[in-house]
Amino acid sequence: MSTERVATGIPELDAVLRGGLIKGRIHLLEGRPGTGKTTIGMRFLISEASRGQRRLYVSLSESAEELHATAASHDWSLDGVQLFIPDLFSPQQFGEQTIMLPSDAELSRLVSTIAGEIERTGAQLVVIDSMAEIRLLAHNSSHYRRQVISLRERLTRAGATVLMLDDLTSIEHEFELQSAVHGAITLEQRERSYGSVRRVLKVVKLRGGDYQSGWHDFAIQRSEILVFPSLIAEEHQRDYERTVLDSGVPGLDELLGGGLISGTSTMIVGTSGVGKTTLALQYALAAVRQGGRAAYFVLDEAEVTLKSRMLERFGIQPDATSPKDLLISRINPSRISAGAFIWAVRRRVEDDNVRIVIIDSINSYLDLIKEERTLLLQMNELFSYLANMGVIAVVVGAHSHGLDTSREPDALSIITDNVISLSSYNSEGSIKKNICVLKKRHSDHSREVREFILTDDGFAVGAKDTDVAATTAISAGV
Repeated sequence: MSTERVATGIPELDAVLRGGLIKGRIHLLEGRPGTGKTTIGMRFLISEASRGQRRLYVSLSESAEELHATAASHDWSLDGVQLFIPDLFSPQQFGEQTIMLPSDAELSRLVSTIAGEIERTGAQLVVIDSMAEIRLLAHNSSHYRRQVISLRERLTRAGATVLMLDDLTSIEHEFELQSAVHGAITLEQRERSYGSVRRVLKVVKLRGGDYQSGWHDFAIQRSEILVFPSLIAEEHQRDYERTVLDSGVPGLDELLGGGLISGTSTMIVGTSGVGKTTLALQYALAAVRQGGRAAYFVLDEAEVTLKSRMLERFGIQPDATSPKDLLISRINPSRISAGAFIWAVRRRVEDDNVRIVIIDSINSYLDLIKEERTLLLQMNELFSYLANMGVIAVVVGAHSHGLDTSREPDALSIITDNVISLSSYNSEGSIKKNICVLKKRHSDHSREVREFILTDDGFAVGAKDTDVAATTAISAGV
């Protein structure tokens, strides 16, 4: 079997397929109506990789005008793609029966007509949309399977790389197509309790070829299709020099036993309003001031709000938006999938070469993936990836009661290398804040509870806090 690949026109899908579709073979793209089959089929035929090849779109469900309108809605053109639309109702072509009263002769003639057109044109890349129309002409699944195998054999001899589309609308849908073709990809739309639907795909089979298994998020935008391959940390490695990122706040570095080490993960936990974001920003700005880049993913507040905090707390000039090497990305949890978010992190690491990645906050990220209930698995894979790439990971997490590692997101503290805890308490009618380090895996650290003081220039870590209320607050927080 040939192992030469044909690009789909979607680079990240080709990555999932380990190079693309197998050349000269028959592939199935299946999914319910609206999952994106026609869009992907069109992209396959109009991509730059398809230029110079004979391309044929066989449509059994839409007119030429509808196909051109669909392409135009994505700012695409079908110029250079030949359209073939068999007349399913023509008695001259398929006898006197109609789709409403199918016969063996009608199905055989339709299959022969499609194969004959592909052979006549010498098409190298073919999309057949949709196999559901052919299925309607079959009396039963065995009859349908025989005709599909007949079509497969003729198209294989013709040397065409074919993408069959199927919308899974058959009441008695089985797996006739999946078993008859060389490769199969399934598309799904998954509703969320709030926000946009989540689109996912998986490669079911690819005879004679390797592929990345499992579900992968994807998105359809106006002029392109984006696939977000699920992260496999062990596939990403790079050599890096082990360095230490000091915060620039002497009291904090002393409390932590030094700075954050490259390739490690840190969780900053505390109640709302205690100063977690301010602390995280300190590390981001410290990386920038030391000549590196920082990626800050904001899930809880507007980007402009985060920038205003920098203006107020860190002495950034009022006419400046933010340091150019502090890369702030606003993430809307209701409009993005977990796969798309992790892909955005990867782009900052691999394209922008950031030194530190900050996620603020993990609570909102948990809302993003709560339908999956896989926070620890996903974050462990992300932390492993960042460690392999030599990047510092910082996640911000809020809790309202004691830190409970049996529940998410507090359970994330188990897999992080460092945990910094902030808390607030009532001391003689005033709110005071303190800070302590619960763990640091790669070096020793202070066990003291110290004052955490917000200042005009950011914050300061004060002396040991011996207030009984402070001890009570820390006990409640850990």
